[in-house]
Amino acid sequence: MSRSRVVISLLAVVVAIVLQTTVFSPGRIQPLGVGPALVTLVLIAVSTQIEAEYLLMIGFTGGLLMDLIGSGTLGLWAMTLTVIAYAASRLKGRFGDGPGYVAATVVGLTVGGQVLFVLLGTLFGQETISEPELVRKVLLPGAWNLVLTIPVFWVLGRAFRSTPGQWAA
Repeated sequence: MSRSRVVISLLAVVVAIVLQTTVFSPGRIQPLGVGPALVTLVLIAVSTQIEAEYLLMIGFTGGLLMDLIGSGTLGLWAMTLTVIAYAASRLKGRFGDGPGYVAATVVGLTVGGQVLFVLLGTLFGQETISEPELVRKVLLPGAWNLVLTIPVFWVLGRAFRSTPGQWAA
């Protein structure tokens, strides 16, 4: 495993967190009132490039950073993104089956991650399941991630192809 791939993956997740919490935050760019789940999409995209153990570490780290930035219960995003990273690592071998499979995986994991976050939030005392327009807040990130799949996969694919060889482990 190349250390440079892990570093690129961590940087991509940090950039996704920054974009998700600034550019696509409430009051900013949110078409139809809900923004994309960029961190989830980046995790799915980097799952094709790194091993499962590193992907789980990156998912947990990204989730913990999301928790530290947010105002919710500490650990909810960490648990959610770790589960998404695990599922993405199990499904990545099927990405060669075609773009329809990739699209279904992106939408399914995004919506599944949003549902898991709502359920975990409810279990830990947040009122997430009783929010108005909950269905829209769960389903629309999947649609936005589907729209962003090609650009994100392309940018990350270019980043991984241009990794320098001097960091190889």
